[in-house]
Amino acid sequence: MKNKKTTPAMKQYWDIKKNYSDSILLFRMGDFYETFDSDAELTSEILGITLTKRANGAASSVPLAGFPYHAIEQYVDKLLKAGHRVAICEQIEDPRASKGIVKREVVEVLSPGTSISEKYLDHSQNNYLASIHIKNKMIGIALMDYSTGDFFGGEWDLKKGLDLIKTYNVREVILSEKQYELFEDILKDKSYILSTYQDWIADQSTSYDKIKSQFKVKSLKGFGLEKYPLAIIAAGASLYYIDHNHKDSSSHIQYFQYQSQDDFMHLDRFTIDNLELFKTITSSNKKATLIHSLDKTRTSAGSRLLKKYLKRPLLDIKKIKSRQNRISELIKFADTRLALSDLMIEIYDIDRIISKEIIKYYHQLKKKYLSKSEWTWINKNKRSTFINSLINKDSRKNH
Repeated sequence: MKNKKTTPAMKQYWDIKKNYSDSILLFRMGDFYETFDSDAELTSEILGITLTKRANGAASSVPLAGFPYHAIEQYVDKLLKAGHRVAICEQIEDPRASKGIVKREVVEVLSPGTSISEKYLDHSQNNYLASIHIKNKMIGIALMDYSTGDFFGGEWDLKKGLDLIKTYNVREVILSEKQYELFEDILKDKSYILSTYQDWIADQSTSYDKIKSQFKVKSLKGFGLEKYPLAIIAAGASLYYIDHNHKDSSSHIQYFQYQSQDDFMHLDRFTIDNLELFKTITSSNKKATLIHSLDKTRTSAGSRLLKKYLKRPLLDIKKIKSRQNRISELIKFADTRLALSDLMIEIYDIDRIISKEIIKYYHQLKKKYLSKSEWTWINKNKRSTFINSLINKDSRKNH
């Protein structure tokens, strides 16, 4: 509970926490990350760590639960798997050089739909964030796997769109604050969490400009998005959400693929479950599923792609024949097929490795050329341009 006579550190905590009320705030204090009040009670229960109390000024105290900074990844993974967002608040100056309370700020907000942690992710499954915008019984959806850079979507009838979210095992759904108030009842589902963004983002022109900026293009005609305002808003909001929570670390998102609801056969969740494509109805025996019989892929990326094919069967005859022709070639030339298969074994999960390394490199550049406090003052709209100049600067130094 907040107190007028609270300590300076707790006052700083409350000031930061009010901006991240929907997240568990991990507050860096020396060699530990601490949680307080209701966050501490929740964290203690999920992680199984001791709940204590901290002095909060005159004759008051607040619940506290913390863990060593070097254990952050394993503990954050547990909080995410429990369906919570986590805000990481770091010390942004050297405590020894600080006069008074050490400056702190949130450097990243992690969520179930945007985590890139190897311990959190299943190598054979995509981890999708779904951005939605609903109007007149239609829904715009953008699905993004932040860990691979996969980014696609379109506009669907509302019912089909809601089925699509379940089909792709989405871990997190984002929508504007106003849309949340309007459609919360139809989005209640324990398989994903709901997160919101500010209403001004849910604007076609704003999102259009965001997508153009992301992909460095003059129009969205090449993406097939021009005539689909709901899809534009959903896609643009995804990019805003990533940049806000991960501090502009979206440079590995390079392309958006528009998909019409007429491009694929519609399979609702009931059909998928009854066909036992990915799990059985009566048991947890994965060997009794269709995917177990079909998935002889040699790579994680291949396994994820096969699942996507099963979830969205093609309807376009030309695309079906094209896929069949490629398969026929591999069947016909067995030696080539076997040679390629053997080579595949040596391939790592390139999509996720590249995405993770780009994000890691991006953060290293910020640390290399700017202190965290300096970075905070750079105009947000100019950060992508600025970081590209740093990349060019770094590249010239290394050649």
